[in-house]
Amino acid sequence: MKYILVILLLMISHHLYSQTIGVEVVEYTFEEIEELQKQKQKPIVVFIHTSWCKFCYAMREKTFANLEVTRLLNEYFYFVSLDAELKRPVRYMKHLFEYKKQTSSSGIHELAEVLASTDKGLTYPTTVLLGENNIIDEQIDSYMSAKQFLWVLKRYLEVK
Repeated sequence: MKYILVILLLMISHHLYSQTIGVEVVEYTFEEIEELQKQKQKPIVVFIHTSWCKFCYAMREKTFANLEVTRLLNEYFYFVSLDAELKRPVRYMKHLFEYKKQTSSSGIHELAEVLASTDKGLTYPTTVLLGENNIIDEQIDSYMSAKQFLWVLKRYLEVK
């Protein structure tokens, strides 16, 4: 009897785990969002990161892998992942934002600079919430756990 119970528990846990696989945050480009906003207005979450930032990587792997975070982002927001060192131009709101070379080996994308700059400068990761008319409603310039990010998203939705 114990053997059957153990097998049953393993099967149930495997089934629950397998339901989480494949659930990802739907990512859009800024160009896509302009078209989507014409059909359905939603706030925009912009995750600004770099390839070398370990906290950015941790947010992508842990925070955005959380099922409740994924559900909220997919249902109530448009999500954009913006590499701050992206070298291709991005057209958004009738503006062309380009990569600005700062040294021979580094630079920053103008759109990342516009969205992520604060009085303290630029830090990664930065998460920006854009509301109506693409106004910056919130800038969080640090790593957020799933619990912290859920709190931010839920509070934002309550206020709106």
